[in-house]
Amino acid sequence: MLLSLPFLWAGRLAGMFGSPLCVALLKTAWRISLDGRTGVTALGAIAKYVGPAEAIGCGLAWMEKHPRAELAAYAGIVAAEAGLADIARNMLTASSQFPPDGMGLAETLEFSVAKRFEPLGAAADCARRLESRNDLSPTVSGMIYTELLWDAVLRGRLDEARGRAEHILAIGDAPMANLVLAALSHNAGQSAGHMAKASKLPPAELHYYSFLTASGTGDDERANEHLARLTEFNTGLAEYAAVQVSAAREAE
Repeated sequence: MLLSLPFLWAGRLAGMFGSPLCVALLKTAWRISLDGRTGVTALGAIAKYVGPAEAIGCGLAWMEKHPRAELAAYAGIVAAEAGLADIARNMLTASSQFPPDGMGLAETLEFSVAKRFEPLGAAADCARRLESRNDLSPTVSGMIYTELLWDAVLRGRLDEARGRAEHILAIGDAPMANLVLAALSHNAGQSAGHMAKASKLPPAELHYYSFLTASGTGDDERANEHLARLTEFNTGLAEYAAVQVSAAREAE
């Protein structure tokens, strides 16, 4: 591990400056240390500077010789982001054969598979399963809390949504949670304060989450306004948002 540190540090530094040289340095650090976290760092650089296919291929090859939960899970995450459902699911199965990786990668992969490749609602079900655990990383916890917040909003469980938004804000800054509280607040001043913080969101995201919120609170006129604006920024996201709302209403 000590021998690998110069290559690891140099690779990270090269990555900070956007140099593809980081790939070779981080690969070397992995080969010397065979440390799972170092391997994940190398795979991340490969995905960024060479491509997802190369990162997945390296992850599979490294896994064959040096099985690590981190490698399987991260290769699966890259595959999920690339839309490769079968590979992502296979890597989820492979990562589940190891103890928890400590980085939250296996849980992130499980959630990603549910979110991207399973029917609408599967991600919320996955989040509810994971919510009961007390060993999750902050990143995974944040994904879970956010998913359950929007599930509550879209299904009209507004008291639950308020509680989840307040919980998220108690942990840290979260414009999406402020957006929900702005819509649910009965105090004009508080609502304006929350909305000012929510405005940090990029325009497309602001209209997307505003559409979900307005739909969940039954304000169809405002929802249609936000959907129209969202369509101007991102047609694909607007179509996905409409499907989300439709699916939630059909499930009621």
